[in-house]
Amino acid sequence: MQHHLKDVLDRGQPAFVSQLRLGTPAIAELFGHAGFDGLSIDSEHAPQTPRGIQAQLQAIGCTPASSIVRIPSVNEELIRLYLDMGADGILAAFVNTPEEAELGAKSCRYPPRGIRGFGPSRATAYGLNNAQAYMAESDANTLFIPLIESVEAIENIEAILSVDGVDTCGIGPVDLSISMGIPFEFTCARFREAEAAVLAAAKKVGKPAGLGVIGSGEPADLARREIEMGFRLLYVAGDEPLLSETARQTMTYLNQVRDSVK
Repeated sequence: MQHHLKDVLDRGQPAFVSQLRLGTPAIAELFGHAGFDGLSIDSEHAPQTPRGIQAQLQAIGCTPASSIVRIPSVNEELIRLYLDMGADGILAAFVNTPEEAELGAKSCRYPPRGIRGFGPSRATAYGLNNAQAYMAESDANTLFIPLIESVEAIENIEAILSVDGVDTCGIGPVDLSISMGIPFEFTCARFREAEAAVLAAAKKVGKPAGLGVIGSGEPADLARREIEMGFRLLYVAGDEPLLSETARQTMTYLNQVRDSVK
């Protein structure tokens, strides 16, 4: 069971994850070959279906990238379904308490460490691979990543990160800023203090911290600043913004060409 994203994080290096919302397997495969360490299929904000998610997981499986499924909240049934499909990890939105984090982490792992029911399909090559070996590998390698998106989660951050089976975390900057009453104010002192609290807790418990890279400026420059702060899991531009920006830039150039024609 190869897990490129986990390997990068285990080495202490910055890892880059892109988000997939368009539900297109070909785009998932293209992004996987582009060099992202992981790809997160967004089932929280996009109209994904289970069959569509499985098709994207199959496409990502043809590339070196790891596959993550983002779910709207901790949900034992959804976690089991997507892991049985072969996802390498789960990104759960709005995890606010250590109890929620514990349920998510346990849902990713088999007894006695967790509560996951056994019944993988694609994850064991549809029954062709050894079941016991898969259980051990899955428990050891599956990532559970809670998203920190509220004031309550910041207040509980050390307890959340201390939960067995929580491998890292990710700050959802937009929802966190809204919860703090400072929508989209990502550079203000209060938001920076929240980032620092997550980094301090992650350092104390010995786990990497993550952040959705957002703001004005070049993505590479924004990512560099967060890496220098100490973040190691960076959620960078997804399929929608990358395609939108490329289309916009292309048409800006073509309109300039058209206007130059006498």
